[in-house]
Amino acid sequence: MRAVLLKGRVFALLVVVLLMGGCRTIVVTATDDICKKSVEVHLVGVNRFEKSRWESVSMTEYWKPGSDLRKSSKGYRYTIQFPVRSAAPLKGETPCRKILAEENKDPIWTIWKARSAEYLFVLADLPRGATKFKDLSGNADARRLCLPLDKGCWEKGEIGLSIEAANIVSLTMPKLKPQCMAD
Repeated sequence: MRAVLLKGRVFALLVVVLLMGGCRTIVVTATDDICKKSVEVHLVGVNRFEKSRWESVSMTEYWKPGSDLRKSSKGYRYTIQFPVRSAAPLKGETPCRKILAEENKDPIWTIWKARSAEYLFVLADLPRGATKFKDLSGNADARRLCLPLDKGCWEKGEIGLSIEAANIVSLTMPKLKPQCMAD
């Protein structure tokens, strides 16, 4: 009887390890036209209680100099400036491609975990050329994309993103599970 209970516990532990295991990687690629300009992208990890604020904040206001929310998020956001200029680029990084891998021990992963971040907000200060951006809520605003941060929602734990002139595109789709739906 004890052996059966022990085997059951070991099996349950293995299942948990397999589900939680794997690395989480965010790959952000800018299209050539974006990469030629100076474009800033913020990756912000938020929990369920902060989500509605981040969905409703005006992107026009957020990107204005002196924005209170932008200033206050400095401690829990990851900033990418395209083109990327890195003294020690990771394998696969280019001026138009940035890789944020949990395995590389970037402190932002620890910060997001400590804040119980469940959602990743991708915010881009897209150029205002021919495209006139309207302030809309949630993913309806082309300058904002909200995705689940749980690595179990992504094949191989990778989130692929493309920063384009008119919007932000998720190149990988989360699994079709209730906990993987950002909206």
